[in-house]
Amino acid sequence: MKSLVLELQAAAMDGATKVDGLVRKALVVATKLKLNDFREWCERELHGYASAGVPDYRRVKGQLKARNPYHGWVPVVIEDSGLMDALSSREVGQSVAELEHLASRDGGNGGTLQIPLPHHVLLQVFGRTTEFRLGLVPTLLISRTEVHGILDAVRNRILEWSLKLETEGVLGEGMTFSTEEVKRASNVTYNIQEFSGVLGDVSHSQVQIGDYNSIRSELRRLGVPAAERNELEEILDDLPRADEKKKLSLAKRGLDWLMRNGATLGALSDSIRGWFEPHTK
Repeated sequence: MKSLVLELQAAAMDGATKVDGLVRKALVVATKLKLNDFREWCERELHGYASAGVPDYRRVKGQLKARNPYHGWVPVVIEDSGLMDALSSREVGQSVAELEHLASRDGGNGGTLQIPLPHHVLLQVFGRTTEFRLGLVPTLLISRTEVHGILDAVRNRILEWSLKLETEGVLGEGMTFSTEEVKRASNVTYNIQEFSGVLGDVSHSQVQIGDYNSIRSELRRLGVPAAERNELEEILDDLPRADEKKKLSLAKRGLDWLMRNGATLGALSDSIRGWFEPHTK
């Protein structure tokens, strides 16, 4: 009788096997082995990351350009290198099925995909520029190979995970696993929560309460100015050592900081607000 784990390995090595089908097979294995972390990862890959942190391998980089009606796509130049880097990359949360469709679709644009910038970002960063008012809307252009890279990363993770199961002697027989195999499978650890950003449910992110270091890179990526980042770091450094009166003052200062930068922070605002509000009550 065939081994479900070995079938999974064979499917992962077969480039003709669609990634969404491969993830479904991995979901079956993870569910039968009661490996909840891997099962949840499979479900997110199948349904998308609409409300959870997006893994590092789903961050793509591209070129920021605007379409000129007379000259075609022209580069967008931003002197602030940090802001430029932030706008030139994006977390991709679509399901693997959607990504496979994008990767295979012939859009007639030379293998390039367009990712619109969020409307509030366009207004905040470019709203006052003459070019934007004339209809030149900055857009992130990425190579279709970036999407293939995400799909390959998913395929590789499933292959590596199935090999670890085999190493532990977990193979299964047909569609079932023995009680002993389920027990041995619990020894298989695999880091799948390599979250690079903070989106929606921050319980899955690397943000720690009151820890500036946990959001340093995210603030830079979002384009928060250096002076603003330095002020937040100063507030958070002083907060643990302050007496109750000083904590109230620092917390109010932190909430004022949040009001100034909230439009840039997006979902990260909720985490930072949670650091200060308890000290104002």
